[in-house]
Amino acid sequence: MIASTGKTDAADKLADIGANEVIGRLPEDPDAKPRPLSKTRWAGAVDSVGGASLAYILSSIGYGGTVAASGLTGGHVLPTTVMPFILRGVALIGIDSVALPIEPRRELWTRLGQDMRPRHLSDIENVAPITEAEKVLHSIKNGTHSGRTIFGVAGEF
Repeated sequence: MIASTGKTDAADKLADIGANEVIGRLPEDPDAKPRPLSKTRWAGAVDSVGGASLAYILSSIGYGGTVAASGLTGGHVLPTTVMPFILRGVALIGIDSVALPIEPRRELWTRLGQDMRPRHLSDIENVAPITEAEKVLHSIKNGTHSGRTIFGVAGEF
């Protein structure tokens, strides 16, 4: 598994949780004009950024590959063409976090807490009082936050 990050000090932590290789933020040259098709680099991908990053990943997915898009911190606009889809049979799937009926949603959340629980989740976990929410949101926006944060109320820590 290859992990991509814009944080230069994150490589060791990403390797600790399973990355075989850590590369920089994609695309490597954010000012370059996006190419409709790039050299094939990946069999599939999970993208939590969107925008130019997702466009680059789509252009470099191999034949028959799939990309799961789960976020849009890099923007909601997708600057690409239909070429990866038509010429390479690439599939782009989204994560439905809105319309999934409650029963399958509960089943999924239960499994995510049990047999599908990420192995290294506690390694990337931060716990903070709810009064720190604004501070954490600013660190996410500024790109200085890592991992996930669980908020609690006073007395729960």
